[in-house]
Amino acid sequence: MLSGVWTAVAAGDPLRAELEVSTCMAIPHVAGQRDPAETESFISTVLVDEAVRRETPDGAALLRVLMSLGTPSVKKTASRALGELTGTGVYPPEWVTEIGKVTPGQAWRRYDIFGDDETVAATFSYGDSEHAVAMQVDLTGIAITTAIGVATNAANLIEAVRREDDEFDRAEQISLAEARRRMEEPLARCEEQADPGLSTDTVAYLPIARTRIRRLPAEDGYQRPEFTAADRAAAVDDFMKSPLAADAVAADEESTRFWAEVLTGYSSRVPGEPPALVGPRKLAHILLGHVVNSFDLSPAQRQHLEPAVTAWILWSAGHRELTETQTARLVEQLPVTFGRFDEAYGDPDSATIRGYVSDLATSDADVAWLSRSVGRRMFALPLPGPDDGSGRRDVGDPAERRALVEAEFGGCTPPADLTSEQFVAAAYGVIEELWRPDASEIFQAANDMSVNGVSRHDIIHRLAGPPSPAVGAR
Repeated sequence: MLSGVWTAVAAGDPLRAELEVSTCMAIPHVAGQRDPAETESFISTVLVDEAVRRETPDGAALLRVLMSLGTPSVKKTASRALGELTGTGVYPPEWVTEIGKVTPGQAWRRYDIFGDDETVAATFSYGDSEHAVAMQVDLTGIAITTAIGVATNAANLIEAVRREDDEFDRAEQISLAEARRRMEEPLARCEEQADPGLSTDTVAYLPIARTRIRRLPAEDGYQRPEFTAADRAAAVDDFMKSPLAADAVAADEESTRFWAEVLTGYSSRVPGEPPALVGPRKLAHILLGHVVNSFDLSPAQRQHLEPAVTAWILWSAGHRELTETQTARLVEQLPVTFGRFDEAYGDPDSATIRGYVSDLATSDADVAWLSRSVGRRMFALPLPGPDDGSGRRDVGDPAERRALVEAEFGGCTPPADLTSEQFVAAAYGVIEELWRPDASEIFQAANDMSVNGVSRHDIIHRLAGPPSPAVGAR
């Protein structure tokens, strides 16, 4: 398993050593292990221990590479082990001082004209040797990394990104700071997920991507365009007055405006996204994900879905001056998406999820704010499972929330000076406070405890108990 690592270390090649060590760090993923704690345990008990056992400069070099690529916990473990080796007179070779100290070169972006996804690539150098990191980002929801590659031949990769062989793709050179903006948050969002479904190759390249992004400049003075609620409202008004909307408006003006506001407002989830930007995959994401999980639709709104959305899509294509072929690509999937809508909307899980946000989900609501609100409410009261006793639960109903709290906390040992009934009432009060859409002292306290590794159930326990200095009086 480590033969490639020792060969790369012996050769004194920083990039090759990084690639070999990253590949070893991904072995738990290959074996089906997705728990980060188990991965860190593997690195500590196999890679770190083997490096120490060798008691050679190559072993010290492996520890130095782990300190560059690893998580904070791995860095700490490897640093402690390296200290033990140097304490016995074993030091890493001089070349390892250059690990991670690459010089950024240039950056490019390749994106589809519909705004569904993009690939961002940046080049880096160790002396005269240049390599590149490329990241694929899904833009249909909130931007998230879906794949990472590292190319030892940077020129070939940049040539592939720049090629002009697809009328639905565009390429442009971007600043290094913009490359960082387009890579950093999607990668962090990807790593926050328990199992983002990444390929083994992507997992192996993750540590290198992290270190390279940190080498990119954070600012370059560029101010990206911002689109406000007023801009989105103006786009809706433009659509409603357009000839393409005339038939839909004549049939049902109120429902047409509802769908126009939903489609236009979806851009609010990402700063800098134009209100009329939509692609085939993003449209499916909006209708079969965002809409069915957010809005309790009236019969008129459901009936008017197809004519209103079709008109808006055609207006969007004209607004962006898409060609006839590009417009055809945009609309060709509409029948498939419409055909799946009723089933998606009627799914029991979607109906339950709507209960978390339906009281907040106006057609022109800020989607990023809605997403944060759902996250907070699902922390307060997780999605009921199939074994909770009664099928679908309407979490939007305070009585249902109270019943779920009683089921979870009624059998717990209450804190001192509280009866079981008083404790359940206090727990329900905490959850109702967390349910509120605005920030609160209790939410901040809960967030602080969560960051420190306290489980959600224990957080509610603590917050429902007698006030403490950490939480304050309620």
